[in-house]
Amino acid sequence: MFGSKATRWFGILFLLMLGLRLGYKYYRTQQPPAAEEQMTKLQARNEALIKAIEADQARQRANGATAVRADSTLTAADPAAAR
Repeated sequence: MFGSKATRWFGILFLLMLGLRLGYKYYRTQQPPAAEEQMTKLQARNEALIKAIEADQARQRANGATAVRADSTLTAADPAAAR
């Protein structure tokens, strides 16, 4: 049906495609998942934000600002805080 040259070319093509498929699968296993990469970026961003907030609070305390509690249950239970 096919000549020997055609059979040889199909064999070479088959091996090439198989090699590319296996190489791509190996490459994909070495890459971190997108969700993991995004979580790492978000955690770094979160830590930077926390440090920035803490630095801003420290700066405000140094300038003489008073701390304000945001917990409404403490103020409702303490009648002295309502004055």
